[in-house]
Amino acid sequence: MRQITKKDRQTIERLFKEFTIEEIADAFMIPRERLAPEEEEKGMQKFRAMRQQEISNRTPEQWREARSLQVKYQILNYIDDTESQEHWNFQYFLNEYIRAQDKKDKEFAADVDVKPYVLSQYLNGHRTPPKEFLIRLELHSNGLIPASWWFRLLQKSKEAELMQDTAIREQESRHVKNKIELAL
Repeated sequence: MRQITKKDRQTIERLFKEFTIEEIADAFMIPRERLAPEEEEKGMQKFRAMRQQEISNRTPEQWREARSLQVKYQILNYIDDTESQEHWNFQYFLNEYIRAQDKKDKEFAADVDVKPYVLSQYLNGHRTPPKEFLIRLELHSNGLIPASWWFRLLQKSKEAELMQDTAIREQESRHVKNKIELAL
């Protein structure tokens, strides 16, 4: 996998600030004249065959890279989305990232220098990972998934937990007196 430089990252960030995803995609498309439907279908079949050949010839490293990119963009979409998906959280994405590397949990734990039982606690939501672990994840991905994204996943998970825990809201409401009243 090619290392992403700071300049590459800045260029990508600038593009996403200045243009929509559709505009960026359109910039890479070459306009062409419409073909007859049968010619269009032939071209599509040829493209599908070429694409299938390319996919079947991928190396294990290329598969890991593709799956890592998939996880990256899923994370980005999730942290930028205002709605929370119940099954998507820090633990889900950490597990997906580990699976994208074709690693067992024990192997991955060794890669990032944590005890396997500690990684298991992170994966099961029994322990909140410290910032050092988030930085290790960034370094492990060679900057592909920044530590700040992992942190935002943690925040979003905590936010969803806070908003969905009605039992604690009921319990804590007994401790609140003289609520402010606003006329809106």
